[in-house]
Amino acid sequence: MAHEMEMQDLLAAVTDALLATPDQNIDMIVGRYAVPRAEVDSLVGVIRRLHLTLVGAQPSQRFVRRLKNDLVGTPRHHVVSRIRYLPPRVQIAAGIALVAGFMLLTRRRMLDEVRREKQEAPVLQ
Repeated sequence: MAHEMEMQDLLAAVTDALLATPDQNIDMIVGRYAVPRAEVDSLVGVIRRLHLTLVGAQPSQRFVRRLKNDLVGTPRHHVVSRIRYLPPRVQIAAGIALVAGFMLLTRRRMLDEVRREKQEAPVLQ
């Protein structure tokens, strides 16, 4: 177990040194730990290849918001998300009410247009 901890500490130190200065001589770091140089040399190549191939990525703002909402449970404040979590019968009733309201508004607008046209039409005698 102590050997594992020393190896982990060594890897962390070597990785930090190589990331800070890629051409750094790591003899001084290896000297602090009781690990053979041959083991370290094989890992240095892996560390350098990983550093070159692994590229950092930034998540999109949309992903960050969704993840935060999923983890923290922040309630969503728009109508669709509120209706989505209602029981199916209530969803159907809400849909019918929405369609009926839209139809009433449309009918009222059409009646207002007909009244306006009648008022604007010249009276023939």
